[in-house]
Parts: sequence; C-alpha cells; structure tokens
Amino acid sequence: MKVSDNPLFALDANIILRYLIQDGEALAEKAVRIMEAVEDGGIRACLDPVTLAEVVWVLTSYYGQNPARVSDSLLPLVKAEGLVLGGKERYVRALEIFAGGTINFGDACACATAALECSGRLLSFDRKLSRVAGVKRSESV
Repeated sequence: MKVSDNPLFALDANIILRYLIQDGEALAEKAVRIMEAVEDGGIRACLDPVTLAEVVWVLTSYYGQNPARVSDSLLPLVKAEGLVLGGKERYVRALEIFAGGTINFGDACACATAALECSGRLLSFDRKLSRVAGVKRSESV
C-alpha cells in the first residue's frame, strides 16, 4: 500500500504539542502513537499552516523554547512522509530561517515565500530581514 492510499486526518496542535512536550502521560502516549504513524507513513495527517504557527507560538511563548530547539523538534515532523502540508518546502525553509533566532516565525514564513516563490523579492519595512540569505528586501516598488 502506498502512503497516499492511507487515511487522511486533519492534525490539531495539541497532538503535536503533547508529542513534543510529553505533558500528561495518557495523552502523551496517544500522541506518540499518532505521530509515529504519521512519521512512518502508516497514516497521513494534514497540517494547516496556521496550526503549525500555533505550535511554534506555544513552544516559544508558553514553554519558553528557543527558536533553534523549536525548529529542531518540528523539522522531522514537517518533513515526515505522512505529513501533508501545502507548501511544505516553504515551511521547511521557514523553520530553518527561524532557527537562526533573529526573526519571528511569521517573518521567517514571509522570507521563505520570498526566497522560494518570488525570486527573493520581499516588501518590508523590517530592516533585519535584509540579512536573511536569498531575500532582497525593499521598502518600495
């Protein structure tokens, strides 16, 4: 059976968070089983980009994790064969940019979009985004 033939489920942030944080023994065990099935392609899980942003926000704000740790935790999940995420390459790149710790995840997503889909062109007043590799920030057209 091909991975694409396996059932598709929408994935909520709390599953990913319980998996990563191991908070609440019974729910953490369930989350591990679910995420292992996603990682090995036993099921397909559809992750909405807003849900991914929620996970990043909770890990950094509530749990106080630094961007590099968040990126290291999430990249294997985002890259998993069973994870369906529109624009997956963009969000992989955004997590890689975010790992540098100099910009927030929203800005990292904008930079990834610029680099991968807009020949590097980014309209922004945020000068620090000029330091992102592959991005040509401009304040006007």
